[in-house]
Amino acid sequence: MLRRRDLVREVLEDDASFRLLCSLAAAAGERNGGENRRIAALLPRGRRDLAPEMARYGELQRGNARLLTGLLAACGLEPAEVPPAADHAALLEGRGSCPAHVRIRCGQPLSERDVLAHLAHGHAASARAAAWFGRLAGHTFGRPGAGETAREAVRAEREYLAWCRAAMLGFARAGHVAAVELALRENALAEARAHRDAALAVLARTGHLLGWSTARSVVLEGYVQARYARERLTGRRRAVRLDPLPPPPGPALPCETATAGPGA
Repeated sequence: MLRRRDLVREVLEDDASFRLLCSLAAAAGERNGGENRRIAALLPRGRRDLAPEMARYGELQRGNARLLTGLLAACGLEPAEVPPAADHAALLEGRGSCPAHVRIRCGQPLSERDVLAHLAHGHAASARAAAWFGRLAGHTFGRPGAGETAREAVRAEREYLAWCRAAMLGFARAGHVAAVELALRENALAEARAHRDAALAVLARTGHLLGWSTARSVVLEGYVQARYARERLTGRRRAVRLDPLPPPPGPALPCETATAGPGA
C-alpha cells in the first residue's frame, strides 16, 4: 500500500525532484505577479481604486518566487527548467477563463467584466496555492528554511485570496451577483482542469527522476484522475461561493505538492 507521507518524503528529500517543485512554484509566482502588476496599470476608470492593492499583491507574488529561488540556493541547487506541460499557471491562463490576460497582451483596454474575471481567476489559483504551501510547511524533511519559506508564502497567498474575495463582494453588492457566480464557476472549473493536467505532467517527470515503477505511476495517475472527478462533482463547489477561508488541509501526495504554485 502507498503511504502518503513516505511518498512526500521521497519527493522532497531528492534534490532533483525538490528542485523541480520549487522551480515550478517560483515560475508561477513570477508569472502571476507580473500579470497582476500589468493589470493594475490598465484598470478601467471605475475600478482604479483596486490598483494599489493589486500591484502590491503582484509584488508579493514575485517576492514568493524570490523566496523559493533563495531556498534552492540555500540547498546548493540551481532552478530547473519548467516543463510547459507542468506549468500550472500557464495552463490555467491558457484555458481562456480570464480574458484580461489576453487583452493586456494585445494592448486592449480592460472592462469591468475583465476585472471581475481576473479576480475570480486569482481566487481559484490562490486557493490552490495557499493549500499547497500549507502542506509544504508540514513537510520540510531536513531542508533548512523550507518551512519558514512555505509559511511566508502561505500567508501572502491567503491574504491575496481574502482580498480577491472582498473585491468580488464589492461587485456583488453593486448588483452583479450573477456575474460573480458565473466568473467563479468558470474559473474554478478551468483551474481544476489545469491542476489535473499539470499534476499528471509533474507525476510523469517525478517518476522518471526517481525511477518509479510503472505500477506506482499508474496508481498515482489514478489518484489524480479520481481527485479531479471528485472536484468536478463536489470539491470545487466551495470556489463558487464567497465563504470564509477553509482551514489548512492535511498532508498531500507528491502530485498535489507539485502542481499548485502561487496564485494568479
